Formats: sequence, C-alpha cells, structure tokens
Amino acid sequence: MTTRTAFAFALLLGSSLFASRLDAQEGALRTGQASPAPASGALPPGHPAVPSSGDTESAEALPPGHPHTQHAAARNPEAPPESSSEEDTSVPSGTIVVDVKNANGSPVPNAVVTMGIVFNSVAKGESRKHLTLTTDTTGVARFTNLEVASQIAYRPTLSIDGATFSAPPFQLKAATGVRSTLYVFPVTRRVEEATIVTQSILFVEVKDDRVQVQQAFSIFNFGKSAWLPNDVVITLPREFTAFSAQQGMTDVGVDLVEGKGVRLRGTIYPGRHDVEFRWQLPYSGDSDVSLDVGLTPNVAVARVMSPASQEMHLEATGFPPAESRTDNQGQRILVTERQLMRNDTPLKSLHARITGIPTRGNAPFIATGLSALVMAFGLFLSTRRSPSKERAVAGAQEDLVHELSELEQAFQKGEIGKKTYERERRMLLNDLARTFPKDAVSTT
Repeated sequence: MTTRTAFAFALLLGSSLFASRLDAQEGALRTGQASPAPASGALPPGHPAVPSSGDTESAEALPPGHPHTQHAAARNPEAPPESSSEEDTSVPSGTIVVDVKNANGSPVPNAVVTMGIVFNSVAKGESRKHLTLTTDTTGVARFTNLEVASQIAYRPTLSIDGATFSAPPFQLKAATGVRSTLYVFPVTRRVEEATIVTQSILFVEVKDDRVQVQQAFSIFNFGKSAWLPNDVVITLPREFTAFSAQQGMTDVGVDLVEGKGVRLRGTIYPGRHDVEFRWQLPYSGDSDVSLDVGLTPNVAVARVMSPASQEMHLEATGFPPAESRTDNQGQRILVTERQLMRNDTPLKSLHARITGIPTRGNAPFIATGLSALVMAFGLFLSTRRSPSKERAVAGAQEDLVHELSELEQAFQKGEIGKKTYERERRMLLNDLARTFPKDAVSTT
C-alpha cells in the first residue's frame, strides 16, 4: 500500500505528540498501564485535577482507567472491564462461545446476541449476514458449525436500552474456537454524565478543481457508562459535496444531514472509537481557501494539516503558527496542533485558512492523489483493527476497487475534470497492482 502521501507520514511520525498520546491512551485501555501524565495545564476544560506523583488521594478522584492516573488500571478494581475475543483450546473449531456480563462481571441471562459475519472478496466485494441466539441462565450463547476462512470475520453484538455493545472482531482458525466476553454498561444520553475525551484530525488538500477534506475523530470513553450521542451534529460548510464515510463493524459512525453536516451516531461504550469521513468543496482557483467545521464534544487535542508549496501558509484560529515539515517523498506539509488548557473555552468548531495557493494551471505542489489520501487515512485506522496481514491486503484491494468505482461515477457526473480523472485513475491502478504478488502482475 502506498506511503507517498504527506498525511500518512505525518500520522505515523513517532515523534508526533498527537500519535504518541493517542497510542498511550489506547494502551492504557488495553493493558491497564497508565500513560505519562502531562502538565496539569494541558487538559481539556472540566478535566479532573491530575495528581502529582505519590498523591494517591487525588488519584482516586480520577475516573477509573483514566490514562493520567499514576497507578496502573489493572490494580484498580474499579476500572471498567473490556470486551474481548480470544482463541480458547477448550472451544471446538468452528465454534464461538459468547459470555455476556454486566459492568460488575455478573452474567446476563436471556440476552439476544447477534453474530455479525463479514465476507471479504476482491472479486465479489463485501457481503454480510447475521445469526442470533439467546443467552442461557449463565449468560452464555454458543454459536456452532461456523465457517473457518481467512476472508471471513466475526463480531458478536448485543443491543439493550437503545445501545449496542460489541466485542472485538476476529477470524476463526482451524485448530480452535473462540471465546468472546461481551460486557454491557448502563446507558446515558448526556455527554455531561459520561467521561468522554476526543481527539481530532482535519486534513485539507487543494486540488485543481476541488478542495478535498478528510476528518477523523478518536473518541475515548474513560467512564463506566455508555454514551449515546443525543443529536450531536458536526457542522460542515453549506456548499460541501461528495460526502462519504468509512463503515466499520460497529454502529459508531456518522450520518449525512443534508445542508448541515453529519450526525454522530452509535454507542460510545468504555474504550476507544474511531470515526472517519471525507467531503469536498468547490474550488474556483483562488489563492485563498477558508472553511469552518464543527467538532465532537470535549476535544482535548486537535490537529490541522495540509500539503503545501513554499508560498502557501496554513492558519487555524486559536492555534499556534503552522510548522513546515517534509514527508518521505520530499513534499512539504503544514501542521498545526492545539492542546486545550484547563481554563480554555471548549473547542466546538474550527476555522482554517490556506493562503498563497498557486493559481490554476500552476500547482506543482499537488503531488498526492485522492486515492493515496484515502488509503493512507484508512491505513492509520485499519492497522489497529485488522486481525491479519492477509485480511489487510484484501481490504486494501477492496478499497481500491471501490475508489475506482467512485472516481468513475464522479467523472461521469462532471464533479471532477478529465485531468484529475486520468491522474487519479492511473494512481489507483498502480496502487492496486502493488497489492498483488510480483509474479501475478504483468509489467508490460
């Protein structure tokens, strides 16, 4: 898969504060290890005070499992449990045993469990089906005679009180079955009653006839209740077009609200949830481009990025001056990041402006393609979710085929010009060729 885009490089920079903080928080949730506490000023508004080293009394005031604590969550009996899916030699091949428990670890009987099954094929695309079973008096549902294949993924889910809970997706192996432990939590529709912290990325690329925009949010729930967003709308410019979103196996995502933006949906249960989508703005060839976008609640860190020529500048209201960096292909990228301080007003929207854009017909800085941007963005998220390298390659191929289809439709509708169409199609085909073994692709 291509790594030529500035976006991929910037996202994967080991020195990135954004990436390191995101990884540390995910690690704290997965392993119970606390991440290093930042300076007390670099916290989102309303955040509990961060204790100093050895301050156990203050540490108890933080929500269980919070990454700013100085004590491992594994030693904290109040830390929220995590759903899991693991191979179990006591479970026969082709079988999935689902244990449903509440937040206290007690079994949940008579609960309807849905087993989501996703089939991925380069030739046939993606297809899905579902199986349902009811848990017995011990809170167990047993799915048997299931297919074992590398292109099939499974995920158990359960809906209760309007919320949907799920365990991590997995594949079945021939030698053993899988045991999933699925936790359900109390549900709230008020973000004030949940312990939610979010991080945001806004990537803006000026094309020859469009402004391509990609947004991603990582939403962390460090509490013991599941949050159902109550009409949370992420506003977008009125003239936005070509909206599309990546759909995962969970119900967390966004839905289009015509003329307004996108609405956050799904069950934000304890843990991390990634939301990613893209859209476009018309571009008339002006030297300046401005846009205003909304954000998810409780943003702690926000980043704005744009590939740029030497004459271009990036500004974001309330953010520090953008830094100029270079990706591994020598392309310049502008990056600005803001960490909210304790007394800052909550960041509910973002205004970004790019100036000094070369006029139409003189834009050598536009070196990345739409396909590369999309695939790089998806790679950053999918590398945290793919159960195997083989499935990741299959997913990349499927995504590229889908991108080719979208590109063809956009060209037929007149949404992109012939030059953009030919360039993007050539790059997509090259990317697709790279996903196959060298001996399977003709070089003539």
